[in-house]
Amino acid sequence: MRVLAGAVLALGLGACLRNVEPVDLSDAAIKARIETALRSQPNLDLRYLTIDVDTGVVTLSGVLKDRREQDLVSRIARRTKGVDQVLVNIFIPE
Repeated sequence: MRVLAGAVLALGLGACLRNVEPVDLSDAAIKARIETALRSQPNLDLRYLTIDVDTGVVTLSGVLKDRREQDLVSRIARRTKGVDQVLVNIFIPE
């Protein structure tokens, strides 16, 4: 009975794992995921923001409206799969 239960469990786990596609961790894919997440944010003006990715290190540069926008953009970038570090080079006009 234990052998049967173990076999069923192994088959079940194997079936789950086969359906999982690996996440593309290339710089271009990371940048695309960040851009997609940022575009989903209403009221976020991204015209003056650039995103560069080099081996998992994201650099955010440009101009944003306020500190809240900067925090949001930084948080989204940090939470993106494949990002190891985020460097922020944002200007906020007064």
